[in-house]
Amino acid sequence: MIVFNIDHKNYQKLLKDFAVTLGIPYNDTDYLILPETVGKGIIKVFSLFDELQVFLIDAVFNERILTTRKKSDDQYYILHFDDFKITETLKFTVEDEMLQKTNMHHSVARLTSNMFTNKEEIPPGVHVKAVKVLFNSKWLKKYLGLDSNEAVLQKYLSLKTESIDIEKLDAAYHHLLNDLWEIEKENPLKNIYLQNRVSLLVERFFSRLFEKMNLLEGKFVINEEDVQRLVKAKQILVNDFSEQPPTITKLSKLVSMSATTLKRKFKDMFGDSIYAYYQKQRLQKAKELLATGKCNVKETAEAIGYHNPSNFIVAFKRHFKILPGDLAGIS
Repeated sequence: MIVFNIDHKNYQKLLKDFAVTLGIPYNDTDYLILPETVGKGIIKVFSLFDELQVFLIDAVFNERILTTRKKSDDQYYILHFDDFKITETLKFTVEDEMLQKTNMHHSVARLTSNMFTNKEEIPPGVHVKAVKVLFNSKWLKKYLGLDSNEAVLQKYLSLKTESIDIEKLDAAYHHLLNDLWEIEKENPLKNIYLQNRVSLLVERFFSRLFEKMNLLEGKFVINEEDVQRLVKAKQILVNDFSEQPPTITKLSKLVSMSATTLKRKFKDMFGDSIYAYYQKQRLQKAKELLATGKCNVKETAEAIGYHNPSNFIVAFKRHFKILPGDLAGIS
């Protein structure tokens, strides 16, 4: 296992230290190409006007990678845009909480800060494509008017691992992220172009985050304890799609909330009724399983709790407008 401890606020230095840890040459450039002895792929870094540090990685490693960023007093944030094709178990740890993901496409935007210790453990063979943007609270206040939304931000961060899946990467995110990879180094307007794209990414994340979390500021009057209960309810629902979901009565008991309140506040927070949310999530899981090419339609249907593949095919086509066999390239 390769262990890398991160205390960097300068990604150029991080790149150099990472090269030393991997035991590969570094020529004081803003990129690192991985040799076959380490894996394959590329890592890039750049800074924008000494206010934003940006780290891009598109790589597969031969060995397990464990990165740790310990908490510290000098407050700053890292905005992650992760697009991982996970074939084994990948682990995220925030302070004392761990989230594990296995055999799936992990494609999310998430925010971490140095108010907690953060760890990522990436198994060998996982395709890691990510963009990470580091900035301090001064930058947030200057460019995003953070003061009026600071309470929402802190409540989001306090969710720790439970916040990881709140914001999925959609087509708009992917378009902006691809632009970061495709800009030519020789382009005379490179820095302005990069600044624009990174700013749009950050603004999109925070505007969508505040929209989703504004219920914490009074729009839906959901207190922090109820948020924790609702997140727990969501996790119970999506924990194992091969099993039937609990009834609303049972789910309400598991999260110590009345059934009526649970139904109302769940829809306020996640935008769908409990079973509509469950159905969307298990069909998304099916899409991820099919995309790996390791499961045929029948196996996928069974994995998400359909005993009749025909019912699964109908539900999948209704939701995604394509047949599951077309997506998998198998019949």
